[in-house]
Amino acid sequence: MKVLDRYLVRELLMPILFCSLTLVFLILVADLFDNLDELLRNKTPILIILRYYLSLIPFSFTQTIAWSIWLGTIFLLVNLGLHNELTAMKAAGIKILTIVRPLIFLALLLGIITFLIADRIVPKTYRAANELLEIYIEKKKGKEDRKVFKNVTYYSGGNTLYYFRKFAPRPKTLEDAIIIWMDPVTHHTTQKIFAKKGAWVEDHWVFEGITEYQTDVQGGVLGKPIVIPIKTYPDIDITPRDLINTASETIFLSYHELKYTIQKLRENGIAVYAEKVDLYSRLAAPWKGLVMMLIAVPFLGSVRNRKAVAMSVLICAASVFAYYVTDAVALALGKSGKLLPFFSAWGGNILFATVAFLRLGRADH
Repeated sequence: MKVLDRYLVRELLMPILFCSLTLVFLILVADLFDNLDELLRNKTPILIILRYYLSLIPFSFTQTIAWSIWLGTIFLLVNLGLHNELTAMKAAGIKILTIVRPLIFLALLLGIITFLIADRIVPKTYRAANELLEIYIEKKKGKEDRKVFKNVTYYSGGNTLYYFRKFAPRPKTLEDAIIIWMDPVTHHTTQKIFAKKGAWVEDHWVFEGITEYQTDVQGGVLGKPIVIPIKTYPDIDITPRDLINTASETIFLSYHELKYTIQKLRENGIAVYAEKVDLYSRLAAPWKGLVMMLIAVPFLGSVRNRKAVAMSVLICAASVFAYYVTDAVALALGKSGKLLPFFSAWGGNILFATVAFLRLGRADH
């Protein structure tokens, strides 16, 4: 790595780290004030509070790193411009694309780290945080219990996959349940059941209107299906709280678990628009910081005086806001089945990154 590249990476990395720590801290403080009444009322132990907020750190990091990269890029470019360092680089014949190349490399590296944290660490820590919040901090049923959730999928991480067309937390009832058992080695379907209704009684589920199917290694039905009026299954150990968490968040599954869940649901004829959008979003979201960096460069890569800084930052912020609005609209359209899942998740990144690259030449002047 060249001396200039090392200098630029170092000058960008420090503000990114500072912004990331600051934003994560602000999120934790905001959550603390939001739960302060429950913490005091329920006399939550200090160790539980510490465990809860430590468990929230990975999730908070993945939600704020893109903004940290953007703020760090703004700080670096403005600082270089006001000290005439950018002017000196351009006078030496260095193009803006060459200048920002090490910055793009750093953003790519942070994107990979973000994906790994979101995929390997966040599902476990976020689930632990939700359990601590529910059991020790709130000590009451959440607002979700008054809702009726539709198309709830749950993958236990073992060899069982659940799908429920409707789930009502308040009466703890289910409608149109599909439960699939897989071989733990081959992951082929070995058994599946369809149940019209289900109810949580004491500490287990009771299903009604059941049709059982035994399947071969290819998933084909063996023999005739068995019709059972009512039955309980001891190995079905999910609770209503598990379903509430799953219905509220798709973050509890890793990328491969979510992909596997989608595959099994499609095999059973279930529409998976929202799940496929979430799957592609897992790959697209880590690169938001890179896109926001590219948006900032054309506006701030040619700043030479203090008067132009405020306007350039304002226009840059408006562009980033437009990027997030576009991304949110595309995700909503994708989850409703009106836009292809890939373009729903990647459309904003592709559109704004392409426009930013086409405008990079402006920063050379």
